[in-house]
Amino acid sequence: MKTLTTTVAASAMALALAAGPVAAQQQLVGVQALEDRLTDIESDVRDDQARGRDAARHGNQQFTPGLSGSLALSFSANRGNSDARETSIASRFNYNVGQWTHSFGLGLELGRSDGERTKGKGFAVYDANYYLSDDFYIFGLGRVEADRMPGNRSVDAFVGFGPGYRIINTPDVAWRVQAGPGIRYNRNQETSESTTELGAIASSRFFYGLSDNVFLTNNTDVIHSDVGTIAENDLGVSVGDLDGLSTRFSVRTNYNEANPGKSVDHVFGVSLVYAFR
Repeated sequence: MKTLTTTVAASAMALALAAGPVAAQQQLVGVQALEDRLTDIESDVRDDQARGRDAARHGNQQFTPGLSGSLALSFSANRGNSDARETSIASRFNYNVGQWTHSFGLGLELGRSDGERTKGKGFAVYDANYYLSDDFYIFGLGRVEADRMPGNRSVDAFVGFGPGYRIINTPDVAWRVQAGPGIRYNRNQETSESTTELGAIASSRFFYGLSDNVFLTNNTDVIHSDVGTIAENDLGVSVGDLDGLSTRFSVRTNYNEANPGKSVDHVFGVSLVYAFR
């Protein structure tokens, strides 16, 4: 039996060597696609961990003056059994001068397959803060999200402004709140009816450093109008770079009064990064 096993193994190795490039090609097909998926997962994990680090929790002094930003673009096309194209664009710009900080973000996702649109979403966010002092500021923000899929055309936009105040502002504990009136525009995807009405927004950002490497955050946003109330609360505990290990445990609660089914969704998340050399 041992001789038979050795003979079979040797024959298989000889066949693999004879097949050489063909066998290697079959084994390596799709490697880059899997590498891309790994990169996407790593990016999502790092984004989740970065969510807990509120860069604006200590005022505008940490922002670099001037213009900065980033732009990401991806495009893929497929020809063969299907004719498909997908394009994604994401950009973020910051402009800081004096007591002003400006942040603008834009996202676009487009897709077509066999001549039909499969994806058509876009969104934009603008946030401006004017610091009257280290603790008191005026904010203005706008958000719009649109879906242009056939039979599913919807738009939800909001523009608001108001005061913001840093209740606690220390290196270990930071808590700021802001609230104000605004205008909300909503286009219903089923009835195609649109409404424009007064609304309001309220936000809270809380940071608590438990130690040099462990911190807790709780971020809350609520937008209310006659169309309904939407809210999100993100509670998380993050462990920083501790012997190469970084992790974040989070509970994100989303509330949408207009949802036809359940109005509350809970998302439990764990992100983990371990780096070694």
